[in-house]
Amino acid sequence: MVIASPWRRLVASLVDSLVLLPLSLLLMALAGVDPLGPTTWVQDLLFQWLPGWTYYTAFTALYGATPGKMALGLKVVRTDERPVDWLTAFMREVVGKTLSTLPLGLGYLWAFFHPRRQAWHDLIADTLVVRASRPG
Repeated sequence: MVIASPWRRLVASLVDSLVLLPLSLLLMALAGVDPLGPTTWVQDLLFQWLPGWTYYTAFTALYGATPGKMALGLKVVRTDERPVDWLTAFMREVVGKTLSTLPLGLGYLWAFFHPRRQAWHDLIADTLVVRASRPG
């Protein structure tokens, strides 16, 4: 099991952002919200946070990776190397990433210094991001 570098994880996250941005813009347009104008916290929750939480939780629980992680050859596993279940995915992607984000993103930076490259959300959910093994 090869633990993924924080840089590779960052690139995977950027790929996922490219998937999520058009989705958020579409949802805002369908609701008649100007995506370039100011938004309320409720609009942010409805058009950015909830779709993001759903996307990350579902892909992580169902496939062990988001499309961004898949494209970069990464996957999320529990520290005992078992696949991630729905509760673990929820704890990592919703609870953990919210806590990682709030104090100026410090929870994400933690992965650069942790010996197993775990960010706060990984520590909360007892997960690791690893290089996916190649089939065959």
